[in-house]
Amino acid sequence: MAEIEGVRELKTQKSMIRKCRAQEDLPKAAIQFDEAFNKRSFKSATGLVGWDQNGDLLVLKTVIHKKVSSSFAAEADIHNKKSCFQELNFQHIHRSENSNAHKLAKKALDREENVYLMGADLDRYVLA
Repeated sequence: MAEIEGVRELKTQKSMIRKCRAQEDLPKAAIQFDEAFNKRSFKSATGLVGWDQNGDLLVLKTVIHKKVSSSFAAEADIHNKKSCFQELNFQHIHRSENSNAHKLAKKALDREENVYLMGADLDRYVLA
């Protein structure tokens, strides 16, 4: 019986190693987001910018939120979405490093527009 237990333990360890290696091969991306809030209209906008591991821009997305009570409520909604990802880590970065997402959110709130761009469509959108 002890030999069978040892075999089970060995099989479990091998499968765990395979799973770790498979996850290491997954492409990694950095997603920066920020939100802008208008307390007069109770609207907010979320700006999301996605970069691949080489630093190339992959995606831009903005979402307008209505009937938002505070800027904290908009940020809480973002944290509720983390179950949609296989692996997700939130890390605070200084605003100067997150300027693209911040500009995107402010621009979306000013224009009240939702945007979702990938690939060649990114060339026609200016972040500045």
